[in-house]
Amino acid sequence: MSSGKEYTLDKIKQKHSFIEHSKFYKIYNEYDNECNIYSNVDACYKDTKGLLSSPSKENELLKKLYSNLYKIFSTLNNITNDYFVNNQINDEKLCCLCLKYWLYDQIITKDLEDGQIIALFEGWKNHIENEIIYKNLKPCKFYNLNKDEINNIRKVYALYTIFYENNKNWGSCNSDKCEYMDYFGEALDEFINGINSCSGKPSTDNYCKEFDEFVNLCKDKNQNAGISIYHEYMGYSPDGSNKYLLSVEKYKDKPLYIYLKDEKLLNFVKTSHFISTKNRTTIAATSVVGSAIGLSSIFYYFYKVTLNDIFKYKYCTTIK
Repeated sequence: MSSGKEYTLDKIKQKHSFIEHSKFYKIYNEYDNECNIYSNVDACYKDTKGLLSSPSKENELLKKLYSNLYKIFSTLNNITNDYFVNNQINDEKLCCLCLKYWLYDQIITKDLEDGQIIALFEGWKNHIENEIIYKNLKPCKFYNLNKDEINNIRKVYALYTIFYENNKNWGSCNSDKCEYMDYFGEALDEFINGINSCSGKPSTDNYCKEFDEFVNLCKDKNQNAGISIYHEYMGYSPDGSNKYLLSVEKYKDKPLYIYLKDEKLLNFVKTSHFISTKNRTTIAATSVVGSAIGLSSIFYYFYKVTLNDIFKYKYCTTIK
């Protein structure tokens, strides 16, 4: 069974170099920088005696976590401009998502076991969370996930990253590139399966709390996001951009309309190794332009709506 080390964002970037130029990756990459390379050392954690009793991987990650949280919120609150040079940030949700992705990659590459992961999240809760000045911004929330859950949510974050600011011609899947194409396929499966499984789980489930945050992020208006989610079919796009319907899923008793921002991405998803047969069938049928029969069967299967409700979605592939 794979440890997941080969699927860090830096490893993926080696095969898909365009990621390096995206805002998402530049934020992620800032988190690797040590706290003492700047004009001041304010981002360095001072109260080391308050952490775990002995030197450990968890302690080192907690100090880095404090440093990166300080970078985010001191920058967004205009306390300093030492960090994220040449990469202006204005969205704490995106910064927190990048930080979670970075942290999970660190947990996997450093071989933390479930007991160490629990200690890490308890350390954040007890020693780090309340040390950051958030002002009116929403804090980053970390949930106590086990290693399998971390690897699953990393797939979803990888999917978001590969689509962020991207309208590249993907080309065909061949040789070593297929290693990551299959991974992205698993990611899309995990995304759709997460919508279905978390829809019926209690609000106390930690994985579903994190997954719900991701869904809500996708609902935000972000011109660079490759994945956007709406609660209704968007027949008109006020910003003048195009969005292409990928799939319609039911989540917490409401439909979610999942769009990609680029037609090339949509065609790539539908025609490549990107997804499993089960989800490819659903996505392909959902995305057919003007297929009243196909859409009718899908809406009936998922939502059991009336034929009149179905018919208004007859031509719901592109927002223009």
